[in-house]
Amino acid sequence: MNIVLLGIQGSGKGTVVNNLKKHMDFALVSVGSLLREEVASGSPLGRQIKEKMENGELVELPYVMSAVKNKLKTCASDIVIFDGFPRSDEQADALDEICKVDKVIYLNLKKEIAIDRILNRLNCTKCGHISDRKTSPDMICPKCGAKLVVRSDDTVETVNKRFEQYYSETYPLIERYKSRGVLYEIDASKTPDEVLADVMKVIK
Repeated sequence: MNIVLLGIQGSGKGTVVNNLKKHMDFALVSVGSLLREEVASGSPLGRQIKEKMENGELVELPYVMSAVKNKLKTCASDIVIFDGFPRSDEQADALDEICKVDKVIYLNLKKEIAIDRILNRLNCTKCGHISDRKTSPDMICPKCGAKLVVRSDDTVETVNKRFEQYYSETYPLIERYKSRGVLYEIDASKTPDEVLADVMKVIK
């Protein structure tokens, strides 16, 4: 079963994925992580991707699809979750060419709440846990004790650019998948545990 997880930046897609890992086995296809790994490698391509990400731009589709195909080859689980991908009709068309999308989980969240979450969120440099300044003012991960950092692209300017792209390019996917009868909308303003429970009901 192939599941697409959609939602505005800050809607909690990463938190949902991390919480799901505690309860079920699945293969994760996270384009964002795949691209950040390339950036971390310091390769020429990684430097180009870094510039685009920091400017809130989408990375070119040919590289994205190559990364996705390579990842799918290593997936052993019967359940595959696409985290934040596709992000446009063009990407959705490309995904349809390589696999069938069975369910789409849409984490619906108001823009104002999303902005507050993004500008206050922190990422663990070791385990990937997502926290925030309110609960972790000491910048120490509550899960593993490693350092928490702010993503370089979590700034007011880039956040606003990402929102503009989301509403113009990604939001139309909601209607696309709704018309197919595979869209499941979840209130992302609930607590992480409540959102997790709603997501698991959809998957099961």
